[in-house]
Amino acid sequence: MSKERLINMLLVAGVLIGISIAIFSSIKETNFDSDREWVARVGDAEISRAKYLLQLEGLNADKRVPLKEDDKAFVLERMIEEELLIQRAKDLGMFSTNTMIRGTIVQQMINMIISENSLDVISTSDLKDFYEKNKGFFTNADRLRLKQIYFSNEKEGSLERSQQVYSELLEGKDIDNLKIQGNKTALEIPDTLMSLAKVREYIGPSLMQIAKELKPLQFTSPKKVIGGYKIIYLVDRRDALPPDFNEIKDRVKSEYKKRRDDQALRDYLDKLKNWYEVERHSKI
Repeated sequence: MSKERLINMLLVAGVLIGISIAIFSSIKETNFDSDREWVARVGDAEISRAKYLLQLEGLNADKRVPLKEDDKAFVLERMIEEELLIQRAKDLGMFSTNTMIRGTIVQQMINMIISENSLDVISTSDLKDFYEKNKGFFTNADRLRLKQIYFSNEKEGSLERSQQVYSELLEGKDIDNLKIQGNKTALEIPDTLMSLAKVREYIGPSLMQIAKELKPLQFTSPKKVIGGYKIIYLVDRRDALPPDFNEIKDRVKSEYKKRRDDQALRDYLDKLKNWYEVERHSKI
């Protein structure tokens, strides 16, 4: 193995090790405080005393004897070297070009954003309320037979075309005759009754929530989706009694936490779009 390749591997390893600490110690601190206590500076970055003491505490917990000055100096040098590796990786453009590092940073950010939810106590009353509002989702026997018409942005005037077809549906025209006006790039929905979980796989959670409220032969207005617009048409449905809450409480709790985490991430991303300047090219 060449010396240059070895150095690059060590650099990447150091960056990955330092990312978790760097994310939690710096990303949460949106406003930089120049008066905070620090133990070292590396370029424009400061290593805070709180972060340093936390590292010492962790090392001290693993040792049976009190830390010596050499131990404390060792910890500080490792933190400085870690910061040097991170800054060098940034200078080399690895944060924007290395997919492994970018993926790690993104995942750590997501973990950080939703981690605060884990501290919240979920009451039984909250779960029951959530269950009552989403009984259809938890009723496995509920089955829907759907059709959809997809209008891709790849073809000009997707919104206008979807609105035209919607108007024709309102006039009573047959959906099978109108489907040819849409695009065939969407995932084809099987022409059979499907569980809500299966429906969700084909049209996504948002459209599934809308579809399960439809009655046979009803349809939605054009709904914006990734890459275009969709009209969902309910052909038929089969409903059954919902399960008892106490029998599926764990499942309800799991889904409640998943949707809460999804919403927390979405809210945070919306805030970021306000905090940072984002410019989208007019031609994409």
